[in-house]
Amino acid sequence: MTGSRRSSLPYDMGNAGDLLKHGVLAEFVRWRIERDAPVRFLDLFAGEPFACVASETVRRVRGLAGSALMEAQTGIDECGYFGSGKLIHNLGKRPGADVSVFVGDCDPERCKRLLACGLPSLKDKFPDAFDCFDRYDAYTAFEKIACKARKEDVALIDPFKEFLPCKAEMIVPRMEEMADRAAVVLFALNKDPGNCHGRRFNCLLKDHLKGAWRMTCPPLPYRGLRGESRYHAEVVLASRDLRGDCPDTAGLKAGLEELARNLAKVLCLCGDGARMLMPRVVGESAGSWRHREK
Repeated sequence: MTGSRRSSLPYDMGNAGDLLKHGVLAEFVRWRIERDAPVRFLDLFAGEPFACVASETVRRVRGLAGSALMEAQTGIDECGYFGSGKLIHNLGKRPGADVSVFVGDCDPERCKRLLACGLPSLKDKFPDAFDCFDRYDAYTAFEKIACKARKEDVALIDPFKEFLPCKAEMIVPRMEEMADRAAVVLFALNKDPGNCHGRRFNCLLKDHLKGAWRMTCPPLPYRGLRGESRYHAEVVLASRDLRGDCPDTAGLKAGLEELARNLAKVLCLCGDGARMLMPRVVGESAGSWRHREK
């Protein structure tokens, strides 16, 4: 893939957490496109637009045939892996799709690379959300964007490991506000679901995002990819589209379940690990998802 580069991030793009995060995001956006619904994707923690990836990542993505992620990762045969913004941009090339993408990042050089890839700036689109800062502050900007979100908006909150101990109590209630109007996907690293931060995270989700959908990838043995052996990778999807018993969500549920099954295979997960990947409803027992589908 022309112009590919190795990511400078402290983890490898295309690791297990990325596959889950990008897989859920892509399934949701493709589902919206197939329903002829417009999408305005807001990527506040955009990261690198693409990177050269290891053969292990290539193998895993190829094992997700039929998924929205595989559809959007058009450079994977050349060992190129797209970040969130380019991923959704690629899905937006579908005939009839109404998709726009806006990105931002705290690293000025990374922002230049994002702009060079044709991804417009969040700061230019939402100047009022950033006008009080000398530096890029994605968390405060999200608070301002959430209260004015439109129904076509899909925001991605994709911070690093400081989220659960430092930012969850501020951001999860704002996610509730966003989900009342639009949609938001959270990717969070959970070092220990049983420690004080992990338990508090569970309480916050039940208090503010009951009914959202959640999927978790457990830590994996080290297989040459940085960033997947120390944390549980949590993905939470909250949206006004998921409320009630809307029959339109059946296709999305099926897509996420298929994604979870195939991810479990390519990540060599079985038993409890594979079950953690399966989507479940926040505030309900793990078995309730299946029960409601019968």
